[in-house]
Amino acid sequence: MGHHRIRLVVTILAAGLGLVAAPARGQPSTPVDHPLLPPELETEWALSAAPPHLRDGAAVYLMTASGYVQTRPGTNAFTCLVNRRGGDIFPVCWDAEGTRTLMAVDIDVSRRRLAGASPAALEAETAAAYADGRLRPPARPGIAYMLSPLRVRIDANGVATRAAAVPHPMFYAPHLTDADIGGARPGVAFINTVGPAGMMIVPLGMEERRAISVASADLVARVEKALGLTSSR
Repeated sequence: MGHHRIRLVVTILAAGLGLVAAPARGQPSTPVDHPLLPPELETEWALSAAPPHLRDGAAVYLMTASGYVQTRPGTNAFTCLVNRRGGDIFPVCWDAEGTRTLMAVDIDVSRRRLAGASPAALEAETAAAYADGRLRPPARPGIAYMLSPLRVRIDANGVATRAAAVPHPMFYAPHLTDADIGGARPGVAFINTVGPAGMMIVPLGMEERRAISVASADLVARVEKALGLTSSR
C-alpha cells in the first residue's frame, strides 16, 4: 500500500470513528505530555526506531500543535513517528498494516488529547471502540520496530524522566497471551498487553543493544536536553 493511500486511510478512519477534534479556542496549544521538539531532532529520533537499512525510505510523521502531520513521504512500507500516549514517549516504526490500523489509533488519540480529552477517557473510549467493532486489530501478521534506546515518561506536572527501554521488534498478536506462546519476562519473547492491540515482543540481545546505545549516544543526549532531562551517559 502506498504512503499517500495510507495517509488517506488514517484520515478516513479518524473521521469515521468520530475520534478527531480540533483544539478548542483558548486552550493551551499542547498538554504537557505532548511536548513539541525541533523537527530535525524529532525526525532523527523517530527514525532511530527502525533498522538502519529502512530509515532512508521510511515516511515520517511529526507532532505539531494540532496533531501529527506527515512531513516526509516514504519509498518503502514503513512509517516512523515519536509516539505520545498517556505520558509515554517513544519512537516506533510501523509496517503498512500497522500504519493502517494501530498507528492510526495513536494519531487519533493524540489529536483528541490536544483537544482537551483526558488520557483516562481516551483509553476507555479506545477500548470501547475495539469492543463494539469501530476499531479493528491488524488483519494480517506484521512487524513494528522499537530499536531506539531512549524512552521517556512525562508526568502530570510535565516532569520528564527516562523509562526502561529494551530495543526490540514486535509482531502483531491480537488477543494472544503468554500462555499461547510460552512467553515470560525476561525472556526471548512475551506479550506486552493482551487484547486487540497486543504485541509479541522479542528483545534484542545484549550485544545488539550495546551497539545501538553506542551509535545513538549523541542523539540520546540531544533529545534529553530538549526534554529537560539530565543525560544518563
